[in-house]
This record gives sequence, C-alpha cells and structure tokens, in this order.
Amino acid sequence: MFDRTNMPTPFSHDVLSDSSAANRGEHEARESKSAESALSRAVLARYLAELFSEPDEAWLVRMSSDETRWEVRRSAESLGLPLGDANAIAIPDIEDLLTERNRLFGHTVRSACPPYELEYGRGEVFQQSQSLADLAGFYSAFGFQSGGPMAERPDHLIAEWEFLSVMALKESIALNAGQAEAAQCCRDAQRAFLSDHAATWIPAFCNRLRAAQPAPFFLAVTNLAEALMASWCSALRVSTGPAWLELRPVDEDDSTITCGADGDVQRVELGPTLAAALGARS
Repeated sequence: MFDRTNMPTPFSHDVLSDSSAANRGEHEARESKSAESALSRAVLARYLAELFSEPDEAWLVRMSSDETRWEVRRSAESLGLPLGDANAIAIPDIEDLLTERNRLFGHTVRSACPPYELEYGRGEVFQQSQSLADLAGFYSAFGFQSGGPMAERPDHLIAEWEFLSVMALKESIALNAGQAEAAQCCRDAQRAFLSDHAATWIPAFCNRLRAAQPAPFFLAVTNLAEALMASWCSALRVSTGPAWLELRPVDEDDSTITCGADGDVQRVELGPTLAAALGARS
C-alpha cells in the first residue's frame, strides 16, 4: 500500500516528532493562556459583583485585603484593563458610599440607574416573564439555586456578573484539567448569556450611571465594568448592546416594588464573596 521510498527515514521521523511536539507545545501554551484569561475574567466579574453590593464592615475587610487587591491587579493586567495607579479601586468611607449608592440605585426597582435588566426597554409583561424564565433557566442549568438571605431578582446586575464569574471560573478549571469539551460548554454558555442578556443592557446601564455624575468610586467601578464587558464580548465575538436604552414605561405599582423579589418571582442566590471564592479556588 505504501512504497518504501515514501516511508519516513529515521531523520524525517525525528523531524515529524519534533514538529508534533512543537504543535503540542503551542496548543498547551494557547490553552494555558486561555485558562489564565478566563480566570482573570472570573476574578474581575466577582469583584464587580462585590463593588455593586451594599457595603458593611465585613465588606470593607474583604475588599481591602491584600489578597483581593493583588488578585484584582493581576487579573486586570492580564486582560489589559486599566485600574489606575492603585492596586484596586479605592474604597471610600462606608457612610459616604452608602449615601451615593442610595442616590444612584435607591431602594426600589425604578431608580436613577436601575440595576435590573428588565427595566431597559422591556415593557410587555409577557416579554418580562419570558426573560426572567430564561435567566432562571441559565442559572439552574449550572447549579444556582433560588432563595437565600441575599437573594435578588434573576435580572439584577450583581446576579448576572456572578453568573458570568462562575462560568468563566468553570472554563478555566476545565482548561487546566485538559477537559476541552467541558471548557467549550462553559464558553458557549457565556456567549449565549452575554448575547441574550448581560451584553444587551450593561453598556447602557454604565452610560446611564456615568451620566448621573457619580462620585469617584462609582465612576471607577463603571469604567471597569464597561471595559470588562467590552473585553469579554471581544474575546467571545459577541456584539454589545447600544450605549443608550430608554427605560421601560413606569407602571402604577413600580413605586411600591422594592429591590429583591417577592411572591412567586424566581430569585437567585448571589453566592460567595470574592475572598471566599478565591480561597475555595486555592
């Protein structure tokens, strides 16, 4: 079947072996880089979820720890995202932070800068229900459970950042373990979630937040969120939503709807803190 003159000589066999080894080395290097990038996205998404959370003394300890600041700085540098001269975003006095947070986000769903996906251009009740169901489906498919003391509506900004963080972390773990199929599954989930949800409205949310002239802390958080979303979408080849979206029409009941979820609306547990996640990973 093969002519002996076409069979590889010992020299050509060595060349082929060296070439195969080089290809394997290049593939492993690409996988390692992809794993590092996924981990960096996971850390920064978790960090953003924390930054948008309501602060307390325990929050201050977590966000100010050397470990957290080092992880954030390394992750930002890995993705080429700016954090300024500090190791992480500077944390202001908690009372000042709470005052500014309440001004921007308030205590009801409709605020100056609503941190809920469904507030952006989605007025039909059926469409809202379908979107909430789709979000809940994403979460439950990968192990998120409804309920818990820090539960929120599935379309909350923090819930969406945390889901992206978990999926990127799973992708990184799978890549490091050589589980290409599992890594691709996680990557596909991120791509679908960004395309259908997070990337459609977070750019508009960031622009609305910037237009509200936030204090330096929230301006820095906004810039990081916008940069990370753009980087994530670029890496996964997902188009981002428009820079501006009108809010949905206000209903009579909106003034009485508080943050979180009541009744039969599905909720998602926001999960562990950044420090806890990093501790579990190590």
